[in-house]
Amino acid sequence: MTRSEKLASWVADKHKNQLIKCTVLPYFDHLNKVALLAKGATEWGYETGLCHDLLEDTNTTSADLNAALLNFGYPEAIAELITFNVIELTDVFTKTAYPNLSKKERKKMESKRLQTLSPAAQTVKYADLIDNIAWMMKYDLKHAAKYLKKKATLLLSLNRGNEELRQQAMDIIRQELLKV
Repeated sequence: MTRSEKLASWVADKHKNQLIKCTVLPYFDHLNKVALLAKGATEWGYETGLCHDLLEDTNTTSADLNAALLNFGYPEAIAELITFNVIELTDVFTKTAYPNLSKKERKKMESKRLQTLSPAAQTVKYADLIDNIAWMMKYDLKHAAKYLKKKATLLLSLNRGNEELRQQAMDIIRQELLKV
């Protein structure tokens, strides 16, 4: 088993009881799609994509992630880089952390924070948006137009990552907006 296969198995186990909203599909399917989209677009994109929701959706800590990566054979510098990218992709302005802020205020602050992400983390964010848009168009058409417009605005300011993947996300948004 390769180190990336070991990581994928570990991540799948961490998310084992989670399903993609409105489906019976394991949440790992979303993580794997994001990882595959990010794989060729940025260095260590596959690993970061697999882990991008790990810290906010499981009881895994950044130290746990780093230790697992080292255990699976990733060199220390690479394990630290992947862990850093995952930390960057973890929501900061949550309801728990900022209970006195409205959802709108938290989302605005989170959007500003996303603009500061490293190019690698922004690239994984593009991949995440692409898969989330596909979900939205299949399961929540009622809110799709508003969602797509917000994500189009966000992408205008997330311009540090892989330009091809960013353009793909923008093209998908444009195409999907024509349908709603």
